[in-house]
Amino acid sequence: MRVIVVGAVAVFALVRAVLPAAAADPLKIGVLMPTSGVFAVLGQRQLNGMRFAIDAAGGEVAGRKIEMLHEDSEGKPDVGLAKTRKLVLSDRIDVMAGIINSAVALAVAPYLSSQRVPLVISNASTDMLSGEKCDRYVFRVSYSSSQITEPIGLWMAKNAPKNLYILASDFVAPHEYVAAAKKGYLAGGGTIVGETYTPFARTQDYGPYISQARSANPGAVFAVYFAAEALLFVKQYDSFGMKATTPLYGPVGLTPPVLRKAQGSAALGVISPSNYVAELDTQENRAFRDAYGKKFGEEPEEFSVMGYDAMRFVLEAVKARDGDTKDRPALASALEKVAYAGPRGPMKMARNHQATQNVYIVKTVPKGDDVAFEVIDTYRDFQDPVKGCNLD
Repeated sequence: MRVIVVGAVAVFALVRAVLPAAAADPLKIGVLMPTSGVFAVLGQRQLNGMRFAIDAAGGEVAGRKIEMLHEDSEGKPDVGLAKTRKLVLSDRIDVMAGIINSAVALAVAPYLSSQRVPLVISNASTDMLSGEKCDRYVFRVSYSSSQITEPIGLWMAKNAPKNLYILASDFVAPHEYVAAAKKGYLAGGGTIVGETYTPFARTQDYGPYISQARSANPGAVFAVYFAAEALLFVKQYDSFGMKATTPLYGPVGLTPPVLRKAQGSAALGVISPSNYVAELDTQENRAFRDAYGKKFGEEPEEFSVMGYDAMRFVLEAVKARDGDTKDRPALASALEKVAYAGPRGPMKMARNHQATQNVYIVKTVPKGDDVAFEVIDTYRDFQDPVKGCNLD
């Protein structure tokens, strides 16, 4: 009997040796991204960047196949929260990424934290997420409103006219962008001659607001609009003859590559802060830009690169954990330690879980029949200036 048992054990061991090992569970990454509504075009660019990061990793990390499970937030907080609950409770995701607008991020971040599911934000910029509402399980690879906009205020104080009119869409992020730009601009001796906020997602005719700005006789206008609103505003600003007499400043969302073809010559001459432009002449960006162009037939831009970096941060952290995502506090700690030189320059996570990065001051210039960015200044390794975070 002992001989039979020993023989059976030997045969079992031999079978195990020749059979392939059971595949590891797939890595499920939930992605909350609007593909309908006012932010749809930006959401699609971020999804492209995320897919590119997964493809660049060969579709797997630490022996685990990567599954990206996308849900459309529609840019609405209540929809975003419902879709997030589905991803966590039904799809049983390991980690979460994405989110375009701040209201959605503020709605879903507390829930994800309560479930100890790390979230890597790819765009939503409200200062609160790296300030008083920072969280151990919430990270952001894009920027805070203050981090991306304070540099343009500092730059305008030295280089722009000293009297400024402000036009912006009336929701959380533009108010924060304006506050950060004003901080540096006013400290440098600038003057605000007027400030108007237009109804978000309801304004089709900016003419009355542009006329109001013109009547204040400013030396320049600082405007904060994104996506479909930016398309309309920039074209109407030009059609009212303002661009010819009054230079326009604002976040790079005013004239992103995805809108510039439709904006045409109206996009020329705008000066903006950005954490990425395709024209960056670095080894990392040249390789990224060429590979991305081959895959999608177009150059990458700010939103696609932030989507790429959100996914890359996730994959780098999972790799550092040798594929283990069950220990969620350890996965969050791994995200804190991710650092690399990517398409937009050096990237690392600050103590408040906001990525430290270069901020470029760029100008839209002619390039043949198209429009391109020219980098005119750089604020290197610019750390988030937002205060109030306590993760101890």
